[in-house]
Amino acid sequence: MNCTFGRLRLHSLELINRIYSCSNIFPLSISGSVLSNRVNGEEAAYKKTAQGCLENMQAFSAGKIDKLDMIMLDYPGPNDESVRGQWKAFEEMKTNKLVDDLAVSNFSPAQLDAILVNPSATKPTVNQLPFSVAFHPRDILEYNAKRGVHVQSWSPLSRVLGRYGTDLASIGKNYGKSAAQVGLRWIVQSGASFCTQSKSKSHFEEDLKVFDFELTSEEMKRIAQLAA
Repeated sequence: MNCTFGRLRLHSLELINRIYSCSNIFPLSISGSVLSNRVNGEEAAYKKTAQGCLENMQAFSAGKIDKLDMIMLDYPGPNDESVRGQWKAFEEMKTNKLVDDLAVSNFSPAQLDAILVNPSATKPTVNQLPFSVAFHPRDILEYNAKRGVHVQSWSPLSRVLGRYGTDLASIGKNYGKSAAQVGLRWIVQSGASFCTQSKSKSHFEEDLKVFDFELTSEEMKRIAQLAA
């Protein structure tokens, strides 16, 4: 493991545990993976995805990890049959007790329904989507919530600070928070969560310190209207 990455990972877990002990966050994933392919056809998509799952577990075994908290299907296949083939491979991982939760990324309502049309299908826990102060279509939270799927932002600050940093910083002064922290807090209070990445220890700390303040309803509306 890269030494810098290892130190930051341990530091982030330390911060998460500290925040988790004093806040109402849902259980946090410790190990997980992302898998992607665009193979056409149910059987072909199933085989390719199953191969990817196997390769993922082989890679994790180098770190003596034999079970994941979550695995995410990064992009849906090109049609419903392909999506169902991908999901079949994921469900086999869960059946074989190699993973606890299954997730998706960039899935539309129709693509979620390609899975959920089967009443016995395992429901995705998370749908990771571009959701931020700069981009928040009105129905994005609604269509996922209707299906019992949680939205997580995969690009929470993209195009945010450059465009709306001054407005967010102004609001942040009320709480001693940065523009980035206000942008991330808006996501959380909207009912979603977020993932960020950084090579900086201070940025890790900043991104996680968004659970000790709450924006007012007027501030939430003001922020939502910035990109209108």
